[in-house]
Amino acid sequence: MSTCYFKYIAITACLLLGSGTLSSQPVVKGYMSTDIHDLVLIYQGGSHRLDWTEDQFLPYVIHEDSKGNKDWFFDGFLFLEFKDGKGRCYTSRYEKFSARKQEWEWLLGRIFEEGKALSALNSCIGKQKQIQGNPGFKHRVVISVPEAIPDQKDWGVLNGKALDFSKDADKYAACKWFIDEVETRFRNAGYSNLELAGFYWVAEDIVTSRLQTVPLGDYVRSLNKKFYWIPYWNAMGYSDWKSLGFDVAYAQPNHFFDAQIPDQRIDNTCALAYTHNMGLEVEFDDRALAGAKNSFHKRLVAYLDKFESNNVYADAAIAYYEGGGAIIDFARSANPEDRALMDRLSLLVKSRRERMKIVSDDLGSSPWNGINNRTISVNPEGKLLISTGLADTRGKLEKTRGKFEIKMKLLSASPNDKAYIRLVPVRASGKSSLRNEEITMMAYAGSQPEMIKGGVFTRKLNEETDNKKGTSVKVSGLTGELHTLVCEWKEHEIHLSLDGILFFVYDDYLYDRNAADFKDYWPFDEPCYLEVEALSGNNNPVISIDSSSYIEY
Repeated sequence: MSTCYFKYIAITACLLLGSGTLSSQPVVKGYMSTDIHDLVLIYQGGSHRLDWTEDQFLPYVIHEDSKGNKDWFFDGFLFLEFKDGKGRCYTSRYEKFSARKQEWEWLLGRIFEEGKALSALNSCIGKQKQIQGNPGFKHRVVISVPEAIPDQKDWGVLNGKALDFSKDADKYAACKWFIDEVETRFRNAGYSNLELAGFYWVAEDIVTSRLQTVPLGDYVRSLNKKFYWIPYWNAMGYSDWKSLGFDVAYAQPNHFFDAQIPDQRIDNTCALAYTHNMGLEVEFDDRALAGAKNSFHKRLVAYLDKFESNNVYADAAIAYYEGGGAIIDFARSANPEDRALMDRLSLLVKSRRERMKIVSDDLGSSPWNGINNRTISVNPEGKLLISTGLADTRGKLEKTRGKFEIKMKLLSASPNDKAYIRLVPVRASGKSSLRNEEITMMAYAGSQPEMIKGGVFTRKLNEETDNKKGTSVKVSGLTGELHTLVCEWKEHEIHLSLDGILFFVYDDYLYDRNAADFKDYWPFDEPCYLEVEALSGNNNPVISIDSSSYIEY
């Protein structure tokens, strides 16, 4: 990996445990979760693929169970392609010849073809909204980016220059051009029922592409999008997905396809995904139909059984490989076993959607109190700017547990300037500095312009008792750049992360919930509101909140 793209110069977790200090590299464990709960893979583009019309999309958008009841199905759609079906490939080792610019342009045309692909999906969802009502969530799409295959010389001309894929700069230029084309065409198409969530790296290992993904990930994030990856079982680089520039990664068990592979492979993949903070992939094709010759029906059942027993359906982001049309085959099947299996899958998806219901994807400026004055305002782009003062969500957004995500910029490195982002109990009152109960998502001081702090205050754990639970994180380029701050507040745990890197965890496992003083250590079982505060010595903006979102667990 090229170190010039590695963002963090150091991450120092200083867990302040009484008078002692423990410094360590934070290890992120637990399944990956994201704003797409169930992402189905749509193999589309090559001449050998389905056209993907509205009718073909319908069983992916709406599931009709064996009793005739209908409900929304997948909330995410990944459009991906490995080859054009005419002898050219979009990633290494799939065909003898590499796709050129003309094949990349042809793929773009297929993705944005009127009446098919994205257009058909958008129309299908729109028609179902008229029948089913609003789903209560956004349908998000992810588009795959072709790999610039190393040493290719015949790709074509970009901006008057013939690109040579033995050069990293030329590979980056081609992929960036493709991403920009998708962004522009998606925006111009005006799909009212779809949101472009991000881009997918089509190579399933990094043998030939490890120097491409880091800068491309940085570019994707600069567009406020996410970079996705689904490496195959034990693929080179799978456990290093974060340092390779990806935001979301799913682990493939690769169990379904070979009857010799025992079901234990799924358990093993779940364990590795948990260790490496990944989502999981369900895998099947039309051989999973109960009536198929040498049916693999039970192998798909094993995925659902194992994913339930390993809490994947409770906690993890899930992708679904279904062979490019198997869901359609299941929807058309009259076999009761097939109907029952899809009914089970639909219920799993529906139940986790209810459990992880997205209350608001982008809160914007609407929930904030205290704006529209001299020092707290919303600019024309909808960004909350604070120089001195406090904005909060009291009476508008007050929640007990969930995932709070804030995209923000620290705008000042003046030594006298400070900024805070907190979760504060609704019943709390008085000045922030006097409170002894809060989750401090971020504390920043211009006197330390490459450092943020985070942690919790309780009645027993605070600065006065000299036993605050907190962490310091040193970050290169902290000021002036967009960063994503996340608080995952669960029943027994609180996780804080910056740009996808976990830097603080607090839990209640060592406390007795029945003890009289339990709430003095863990007061986090009641509604809290968000609070952003800044202090400026010269009334210049200290912090910008570009967007904020909340997901209810």
